[in-house]
Amino acid sequence: MLLIRERAQMTQLVELGSISDLLDELAGPGEGLQILEQLIGPSASPVTVSREIARSATFAFRYKEARTGFVTPTGRKEADGAFVGIPDLDHTLSFDQQFETYFRQRLAAREEGFAVLFAALAEQRHSPLVIETGCLRIPGNWAGDGQSSFLFDAWTRHNGGRFFSIDLLPESIETARRACSSATNLICNDSVAALHAMSGLLREPATLIYLDSYDVQPADPMPSAIHHALELTAAWPFIGPGTLVCVDDYEIGTQQGGKGFIIDNFLHSIRAETLYSGYQKLWQVR
Repeated sequence: MLLIRERAQMTQLVELGSISDLLDELAGPGEGLQILEQLIGPSASPVTVSREIARSATFAFRYKEARTGFVTPTGRKEADGAFVGIPDLDHTLSFDQQFETYFRQRLAAREEGFAVLFAALAEQRHSPLVIETGCLRIPGNWAGDGQSSFLFDAWTRHNGGRFFSIDLLPESIETARRACSSATNLICNDSVAALHAMSGLLREPATLIYLDSYDVQPADPMPSAIHHALELTAAWPFIGPGTLVCVDDYEIGTQQGGKGFIIDNFLHSIRAETLYSGYQKLWQVR
């Protein structure tokens, strides 16, 4: 009986050692034993420990090594409706049919704003150019974020043209890449810097500039409003007569302005036409 107990204890020690070695590979050399002690402790929080591991340089290295190794070209990529919570999405329908059947009912406060926006886009010239700041970050969060990247991707696939989306966070870029088709062009960079760089490359006015990159705090909207004003400034070289400009999170509760507080004052001063004002605000430059 004693021999059996000793063997069981040895097996347990070997297993703990293997787990410690595994944690070393995930969190860094010498970290495994410390993590085990945290987990065994009386106030252990697996969520906290997992976040600490995820923030480590070793985990980042292993993650990138696994995700970027042996990558081969895949060619044309289709949008993933299931990834954004619409597993039965019929891509063969026209965009208008998709919007009315699948998208509109999910958009909550943005329903009317997007309806007006896409109606205005339908009246624009051929080969449209759509530029978005702040891409899809949480798949399926239709009421919270609006899933605008997925909408613009679907619109571009059915109407032609080009769609660019800019975001500072690689995690958001990765989410948008998985959700959207190869009709979407994603840029991982500061939005102001990227828009400035694009202004030296694009030779025709944009059809739509959709600004939604910097989260707004209702109690202090000015930092977000300033950032979006800087975006509009950087994008101004490719804004011309007929260009649509839309900003998200304009009306929050009873408070108006939000992300678009400064933009609203500027566009009003140059007599841009307001096409819609609600949770989003949409203008057309004359």
